[in-house]
Amino acid sequence: MQVLISTCTPQGIDRVAAMELPAVEGVEYLVMWQKHEGAQVPKQLERRADVRIIRSERIGLSANRNDLLDAATDEVVLIADDDLRYTAASLSAVRDVINDNPGVDYFSFRHSGPAHKTYPASECSLRHLPKGFYQTSFEVALRRSPRTAGLRYREDFGVGAPYYGCGEEELLLLQARKASLNCRFFSITVAEHPAPSTGNRHADRRTLHGHGAVIAMLHPWSWPLRLPLKAMRLARAGHASFTAALWPLIAGAVRIRIHPRKQSAYRHK
Repeated sequence: MQVLISTCTPQGIDRVAAMELPAVEGVEYLVMWQKHEGAQVPKQLERRADVRIIRSERIGLSANRNDLLDAATDEVVLIADDDLRYTAASLSAVRDVINDNPGVDYFSFRHSGPAHKTYPASECSLRHLPKGFYQTSFEVALRRSPRTAGLRYREDFGVGAPYYGCGEEELLLLQARKASLNCRFFSITVAEHPAPSTGNRHADRRTLHGHGAVIAMLHPWSWPLRLPLKAMRLARAGHASFTAALWPLIAGAVRIRIHPRKQSAYRHK
């Protein structure tokens, strides 16, 4: 299994070093390092045989993840960020679940942290999303095969994208479902994330554009009714006022409805 870690800037590679990645038999860490500025690799990473670092000149988190998927060589990959906490036990448990379920293409797990996410009570299919479920990138593992070979993140979504500042992980799952891949949730905690993810922090305009676009793509008929509800929830959570949230949500939704396929998330091989 390869753990695909996205990072950028010299400070980012220091965060990877601070993760104190556990050495687990059969697990390799593949790091894609954007905006490296020619900095040196920390010695604690450089001397490890199970860590491989690739420098990239591209920008954007989704581009970083796509480059990692292109560089991966193992049958199974686990999506990761540079500020997670793994244990040998959690990685072994994930690996065992993947080995025990050879027919599954897309695996979704839990993570611990301050996000207060709602998860299904037990293992289930994601063919139809459980109520309240949304995907976080670093909860995902993929089985690389001809069926999943073209699955990629939309590079016009996510951190570093010019307009849609989040939502790439939910669109990856949407494309996997549309491609009739076997997508399942497993009630196993894969990692600890000590900070809220991008979509759960204070909502800036690009994040709100992303939320609006994702709602419009997931719910093509009912999105006009769902956007005020989303704005209300964001206001109650203290992320933005109702009005300040609603208009960017609408802008993101309308833009993606007018230009739905600026970049396909599923590459044709």
